[in-house]
Amino acid sequence: MKLHIRDVKPGMQLEQAINDSVKGICLLTAGTTLSIKNIEKIKENNIEYVEIADRYSVFISPSDRIAKILVKDFLTILREVCPLQPEANMNDKVAEIARHLESIIPIFAKNEKILNFLVEQKIVNNRFLYENSIHTAVYCGIVAGCMNLPLEEIVCCMSGALLHDIGLSEMPILIGADNLNGQQQQLYSEHPTYGYYFAVQNEIPRKIAECILHHHERFDGSGYPKGLKGDEIPLTARIISVCADYVEQVICKGQSPYMALEALYGASGIYYDYDVVLAFVNNIPVYPLGELVRLSTKEVGIVSNIRKNEGPRPIVKVYFNRMNRPITEDKIIDLAVERTIFIEEILD
Repeated sequence: MKLHIRDVKPGMQLEQAINDSVKGICLLTAGTTLSIKNIEKIKENNIEYVEIADRYSVFISPSDRIAKILVKDFLTILREVCPLQPEANMNDKVAEIARHLESIIPIFAKNEKILNFLVEQKIVNNRFLYENSIHTAVYCGIVAGCMNLPLEEIVCCMSGALLHDIGLSEMPILIGADNLNGQQQQLYSEHPTYGYYFAVQNEIPRKIAECILHHHERFDGSGYPKGLKGDEIPLTARIISVCADYVEQVICKGQSPYMALEALYGASGIYYDYDVVLAFVNNIPVYPLGELVRLSTKEVGIVSNIRKNEGPRPIVKVYFNRMNRPITEDKIIDLAVERTIFIEEILD
């Protein structure tokens, strides 16, 4: 069955070989199950029609499927963190970086080695490995962009974020576990090394592999596996450390953003690079514009302005009192002024 290339889908099978008439070589043999990469290759050779064995049967590989899932999930999370409307971002720079990240994600969707690792993470533990990795990659892309890293370093940081916990695929019983005993903790501390060697063996670039190796190093030298400190730790790994720890606490373990940010603040300069923490809290709106929230006073309101103040101290318009009764007067609380009040809960 002859199909135009625009109608060809990943997973379809070639009925006839595709040849390059100019170079006299076979591009794809008959029986090949087409992947996204194969289809791009056909288009690059300006071939408009191909013979497909059966257009209604597809044999999609796990990596082709995860490519679509990756793009969808990444863009969904990105737009939750950085909505399209400018006022819903902490500043104009963040909005610009978010638009730039939209053009970067297809790079990963075409990298079969990264896709294979994402497949493994998804089937081993979807929540603590795959979802953790996607959220971390989004945050890392924003922070790296706000710190003015060049494109190559942003891509490296996001790649490292996607793969930072691949070593845990070898120890699934420890994923998400609390209160590890001594032997379990020792094994857990080996996962960055495992991940590093998995990456190197699969020809992942060394700079990305080093992000995996060093994402548990601490700024004061108390981390593992090498006990590096300060600038000895690659900046990309320092960014992953901050973003991954925040994601683990908030996305995976359900801790409040306020408590997770307090932990980052408290450990900055000790566990975390202070400049990275500052880039995170001053550019990522952990309490999005329009979010329904409960304050520590037990009053409930809407986040009405995230741009006036830096960090996680937005302006909240209160609609319900501490007894959950509607209030009639206008009440605005500026959390940058009312320092003893904080957002206790997001009511999503």
